[in-house]
Amino acid sequence: MKKVLLVTGLILILILFCTIMLNAQVSSWRQTGGSVSPQTTQSAPRVQPSVPQQQNNVSQWRTQTAPIRPGDNFQGQPLTRRYRPTPQNQYGLQYGVWGWYQPYPYIWYDDYGWRQRSVVRIYENGRRDTVTSTPVLFSAGIGHTNNKQMSYWGLIGGTKSYFIMDYVMTYAIDQNQYYPYGQINNVDFPLSKNDWKKESTFYVGGGKRIGKIGIHGMIGFGNEVIRWQGKDQLGGISFPKSNSSFTTFKVGIIRDFKFVTLKLDTDPIRGYTQISIGLNNK
Repeated sequence: MKKVLLVTGLILILILFCTIMLNAQVSSWRQTGGSVSPQTTQSAPRVQPSVPQQQNNVSQWRTQTAPIRPGDNFQGQPLTRRYRPTPQNQYGLQYGVWGWYQPYPYIWYDDYGWRQRSVVRIYENGRRDTVTSTPVLFSAGIGHTNNKQMSYWGLIGGTKSYFIMDYVMTYAIDQNQYYPYGQINNVDFPLSKNDWKKESTFYVGGGKRIGKIGIHGMIGFGNEVIRWQGKDQLGGISFPKSNSSFTTFKVGIIRDFKFVTLKLDTDPIRGYTQISIGLNNK
């Protein structure tokens, strides 16, 4: 029993001795903060890092790079926004006062249609403008067909497309004495093998320009009058045979020169070809 008590006492003495030695090896800086005298230690004021002052000639917008999102306040947002595509917004669309738009190449869509940022254009005469004007081109002229018809035509449009109209009519005049109530069953004079015909057709359509050449198509609405004709000792006699309306189609090509336009058309349904010439404002 005495041996057990003796061993226990030795262990306690050894633990106490080790604790005193460890405390003796701890630096006083842990309590004084590194100062020379623990009694004169004072807490030094913490200095905040200096914030770089803004230069007067630099806009604050350059420090605002957060992109505008739906619901964000538009005021104070930067003019230059980051292009940040996401899985939900694969095209990197941005949102501003006009709604969603594509920052590259600065085109967006709103209630006014497709819009893009202004570009200042400087012309040779020194004039400046943010709106570019598309020239309006027009031509007008006359033409002739291979079935003895005259044509009066005109077109208007831009550098890429145009709207065209064409009126074609027979210019021949019935030289016979006309009997509007004559009938084929009461004829007592020899009939001619050729009938007298009069056509008039109004065409309207559109075309596509490729440089100075344009290709167009037109739909036509026309009327055709056919008369029987014959001859007796006193002269020619004509009377009604038919009066009908029809719908047709015509395709053609134009070639622009300086102040002059040439036009070539064909109507595969009516079976004629037309060549025309006109003036333009180029």
